[in-house]
Amino acid sequence: MPFQVDAPTLSLLLFGSVFAGLQVWWIGSLVIRNNRRRGERPLTTQQFRRDLERIFREES
Repeated sequence: MPFQVDAPTLSLLLFGSVFAGLQVWWIGSLVIRNNRRRGERPLTTQQFRRDLERIFREES
């Protein structure tokens, strides 16, 4: 018995595959963004001190 694909089934399969593709693309972009963030270089001592002084000046 061959599998018959009528119009509603075809539209559901098409919509589902597009939705799944969008999810894979979205998750992949999140993974790339997180890997990029994790690879950032830490602050130098001078940069850290500058940022800390700026934060304390804003709070005062």
